Amino acid sequence: MPEQVVATREFETDAGILRLEVIPKGGDAPAFKYRILNSNGDEIESLEVYGADSVQALLFCLTAAGDYLQRYVPSASFFETGVSGLPITDIGAVGEWRARISIPTE
Repeated sequence: MPEQVVATREFETDAGILRLEVIPKGGDAPAFKYRILNSNGDEIESLEVYGADSVQALLFCLTAAGDYLQRYVPSASFFETGVSGLPITDIGAVGEWRARISIPTE
């Protein structure tokens, strides 16, 4: 059975367009998978992420994708904003996991 993509986003990069796809995963634990495809449709990255419930799993999944883009494709820009518009992990947080998101409003 093909995987059901429930959310997508395209990013402009120095090397061309990248496409993020988010896919729910079945099973005993709530999970989502992200995959990033290049302009040829080749998968360049993917990760399956779990959470205590489906909302947490989705937040972790989107943040993992944001962390990947920030680290490995810093030129990734959503809608010509200069940022991915995805949450990223706040590595300065102590004693908790925290994510932040930045989306220009002008």
